[in-house]
Amino acid sequence: MCGIAGLLMMPGRPLPEGVAERMTDALTRRGPDARGVFSDAEAGVALGHRRLAIVDLTPTGAQPMTSASGRHVMVLNGEIYNFRDLRRALEAEGVRDWRGTSDTEVLLNGIECWGLEATLRRAEGMFAFAVFDRKERRLMLARDRFGEKPLFVADLGEGIAFASQLSAIMRHPGFAAETDEAAIDQFLTLSYIPEPKTPFRSVSKLPAGSYAILTPGERTFEPQTYWSAAEAARSAHRLGARTPEAEREVVAAIGARLRTVIANQMVADVPLGAFLSGGIDSSLIVALMQAQSARPVKTFTIGFEDEAYNEAPFARAVAAHLRTDHTEVMVTWQDALDLVDGIADTYDEPFGDSSQLPTCLVSKVARQQVTVALSGDAGDEVFGGYNRHKIALSFGRLFATLPPPLRKGLGGVIGGAVSSGLMAGLERAMGAAGAARHIKLLGEKASKLASALRCGDGLDFYLSLVRRDDGLSGVAPFGGDLDGLAAALAVDGFDLAETMMLLDTLTYLPGDILTKVDRAAMAVSLETRAPYLDHTLYELAWRLPARKRMAGGRSKAILRDLLDQHVPRALIERPKAGFGVPISAWLRGPLKGWLTDLVADFCAQTPRHAGMARAALASLEAGSPTAHHLAWNIAMLQAWRRRWRSRNLAL
Repeated sequence: MCGIAGLLMMPGRPLPEGVAERMTDALTRRGPDARGVFSDAEAGVALGHRRLAIVDLTPTGAQPMTSASGRHVMVLNGEIYNFRDLRRALEAEGVRDWRGTSDTEVLLNGIECWGLEATLRRAEGMFAFAVFDRKERRLMLARDRFGEKPLFVADLGEGIAFASQLSAIMRHPGFAAETDEAAIDQFLTLSYIPEPKTPFRSVSKLPAGSYAILTPGERTFEPQTYWSAAEAARSAHRLGARTPEAEREVVAAIGARLRTVIANQMVADVPLGAFLSGGIDSSLIVALMQAQSARPVKTFTIGFEDEAYNEAPFARAVAAHLRTDHTEVMVTWQDALDLVDGIADTYDEPFGDSSQLPTCLVSKVARQQVTVALSGDAGDEVFGGYNRHKIALSFGRLFATLPPPLRKGLGGVIGGAVSSGLMAGLERAMGAAGAARHIKLLGEKASKLASALRCGDGLDFYLSLVRRDDGLSGVAPFGGDLDGLAAALAVDGFDLAETMMLLDTLTYLPGDILTKVDRAAMAVSLETRAPYLDHTLYELAWRLPARKRMAGGRSKAILRDLLDQHVPRALIERPKAGFGVPISAWLRGPLKGWLTDLVADFCAQTPRHAGMARAALASLEAGSPTAHHLAWNIAMLQAWRRRWRSRNLAL
């Protein structure tokens, strides 16, 4: 895990002196161990790298790395998990000139031997990289299949700049901070900006599963897809597992593949551990790690005093059963609140998922002992773990059979109960009775269900569940990209739950979950790895219908059954709680003044949304179970704007 940055100038334009170095230094937290910059003034190219040394800690693993032939120069952010298999394949084809043992050198030799796209198709890992071909004078950029590692690309007039984070590109003196208002609107509705958009018109994200080839003078690029989550799901779904026997074979293959993936991801020349929440996803990862480790696996969790948000006792019980080397740190709400002022600096772009706060805290705890941590991220998207997936499994039938007037009427009744405060009263009563954990976010879930029942079709249903602005903005969450999403879902045989799982993989996963973890971990120079994001495992999962992945109404039924082999079910079975903080109460309490100030600033700077912002504040004060999402988004956006205004950028 590292940070990369670089420039490709238009013909006849000189490399700006010292800019590549300043861009690279903006990424120091991503790679504190070493710094390297390659530049070729005649070709108009510069490549910068900040290193977090994980595999091959010697100078032979340093970057930028030049191939043995001298033709290619590479900077890589991420890890290639099957690099040992790739090295053996290259050696079988006659590659003998090895200088070290790093995955970067293997990838570089693969590109020289097999070409860019063929190498990408063979590689298993999380990565974003740049390779300059000195012979053809072309720059190749690529990103991993699911978008675990970020890569921003900017048109700066005199050339192209790229980097792992926006802050590096913004170090370029030619950067123009022209805001993309459509992207900002999408942020307000979703809590993140979906790729390929960014807050700026001149900058885009290279999409997941794609590469681009640039030559000097090109100011735009057309990404080429080498792997598509939508197409992989379609192909696997068509192949399917048509009989009970075939389903059992696929389930067995999933278990075997997950063990292999975890073994590959445990390869590191530095201390390694895992996040452990005590939930299904992380517990299974840790169980399979421990089964393949000769020593206790280091596991990490944080706990809160508030029972409704405290996962620590569950993680502690799983750790004790598996006999891991467990670290549990109890943190206070003040510890989380102390992060608020600096969170815009950590995330570098508008980002509003409030679970970013505990993610930052647990990353900091883990980094004190390890450099690499495996996580359970993406288990929900791949195996059907969100409440909306379970609802959709039943709702799909209801949607098809219940007359629209009756369905909308039912939604109105539930919505009325929410707006009248009935749900809030029920939450308080059940909390007083000691059942707080079982009804966490009851009002918010009821509100989402009410909106869903009033929807016109399946795509509207999904959008009603994921939007965070209560419809106040009047903005379509994915804007003009909605047609593209609808086309990606035009698959015969996909039920509503499967449609939702794929939409989550295409949008919420890279935009929210992976962004959240990448920035939080990189802020403390911690590498995180997500075993569930193996493309072979993903394709196996999609051979099974949603009803199998959520058999018996149980979310992630396949993972639960695998976990049963290692951990007693009694330690795991409980309502899904998520990884969050009581942001609604904070915004009405200790953060009220901070929020009010930022909202006033937002209204002055964004008058077209001033009414929406004031309505969100009023709803929050009235006890709305959902208004805190939009209020937090507004605050995060304005805190981000203030951060860059202080650095003389007009946002």
